[in-house]
Amino acid sequence: MSHALKILRIGFVLFVLFGAVTSGFSQNSLDFYLNAARQNNPNIKEHQAQTKKSIIQKNIINAEYTAPKVSLNAEINYSPLFPNKSDSKAIGFDVAVTDGGLYAVLLNVRQPIFNKAITEMLHKQAAIVGETGDNNVKVTLHQLEREITDQYIVSYQSLNQINFVNNLTIQLQQQKEIIDAFATKGIYKQLDILLIDIEIQRQKTELSNLQAIYNRNIYKLNDLCGISSNIPAKLTNPHIEIKPEIQQSQFLEQFRLDSLKEVSDLEVANLKYKLQFNLYGNTGMMAIDLNGIQRKIGFGVGVTMAVPLYDGNQKKYTCQQFELKLSVIGNYKQNFLVQKSNRKQGILSDLKLMEQKNSQIRSQLTNYEKLLELYKIELQTGELELINYLNVIKSFTEAKNSLTISETNKLLIISESNYYNW
Repeated sequence: MSHALKILRIGFVLFVLFGAVTSGFSQNSLDFYLNAARQNNPNIKEHQAQTKKSIIQKNIINAEYTAPKVSLNAEINYSPLFPNKSDSKAIGFDVAVTDGGLYAVLLNVRQPIFNKAITEMLHKQAAIVGETGDNNVKVTLHQLEREITDQYIVSYQSLNQINFVNNLTIQLQQQKEIIDAFATKGIYKQLDILLIDIEIQRQKTELSNLQAIYNRNIYKLNDLCGISSNIPAKLTNPHIEIKPEIQQSQFLEQFRLDSLKEVSDLEVANLKYKLQFNLYGNTGMMAIDLNGIQRKIGFGVGVTMAVPLYDGNQKKYTCQQFELKLSVIGNYKQNFLVQKSNRKQGILSDLKLMEQKNSQIRSQLTNYEKLLELYKIELQTGELELINYLNVIKSFTEAKNSLTISETNKLLIISESNYYNW
C-alpha cells in the first residue's frame, strides 16, 4: 500500500467516526430555543394570567356596584322577665328594648344606584392592570430572548472550538503517519515521533475539556428554555445582525403605565368622597311574640345616602403622595434615557474596535496558514525541524481561539445593542 493511500484511509476513517458521533446530534437553531422559551417560561404565563384576571375584575366591579344584592336573614330572640312580666321588680332586659323577643325571616334586596362614574373609574383601573400585564409579557419575552441569545452565542463558540480542535487533531494524525514513514527510513528520529504524539494527546485532552464545557452550556441553554432533553445538540450559526434604530423605545411603555396607574389610583381613592345611594327593600315575617304571627307578614322599602364630611385631610395627603410618586417615575425615566444613550455610544465604539481587532487576527491567521502549508511541504520531504512546525501550530491555535472569542464577544455586543434598541 502506498504512503499516500495510507493517509487517505486514515483521513477517511476519522471523518466517518466524527460524522457518526455528530449524526446523533439534533440540529437546533436559535429560533428553536426562543420558541421553546416562549411556550414554557412560567413568568410569561404568570403575566398572561394577570391580564386575564383584569378582565374578571371588571365583572367583579359590575357585581359590586351595579348588580342587586339579595340576602335571606332569619332571627329568633326570646328575652323573658323573671318572675313575670307584670311584676314591677321583674329581672330581665327592658321590655321597651326587646319587646320580649323577636321572630323574623326577611328577604332583603339592596340595589346600588348612580354608580356609573364609579364603575367607569374602576374599569379604567382594571384596564391599566391588564395593559401592565400585556407589557410585562413583552418585557419578559424580550429579556428572555436576550438571555437565550447570549447563552446560544456562548454555546456556539464552544462548538466552533470543538470543531477546530477536532480538525487540527485529524491533521496532526495525518502528519504523524508521514513522520512514522520517514522515521523507518531514518529521516526523522524517535524524538520527533514522541513530540507529535505529545501534541496529539494535548489536543485530545483539550477536545475533552471543550466537550465538557459545551455540554454545560447546552444544559444551561435548555434550563433557560424549559427544555428537558438529554439529546446532544448541534447548533447552527445564529446570524445575529444589528437591528435598525427605533424611534420610540418599548421600555418607556412601563413608565407610561406606571404614571397612569398612579393617576387611576388617585381617582379611585377620591371615589369615597362622592355621594353613594342605595335602594333597599325587604319582605317577610317579623314579630315580637308568637301570638298571631301568621299576620305579621309585610314588606318595606327605602333609600340610603352616604357622604363623608371630614376625614382629617386625607384627600390632601393622598394628593401629596401622588405628586411624589409621579416625580419618582419621572426621575427613573430620565435616568433610563441617559443610560440608554450612553450604552448606545459605548456599543458603537466597542463594535468598531472589535472589528479592527478581528481584521488583524484574520490577517495573522492567513500568514500562519501560508506558513503551515510551506511547513507541510518540507515535512513531506523530510526537511522540516518538527519542533518549529509544532510551535507554529500552537501559535496558530492561540490565534484561532483568540478570533473565536473575539467574534463571540462581537455577537454578544450586537445582542446587547438589539436588547436596548427596542
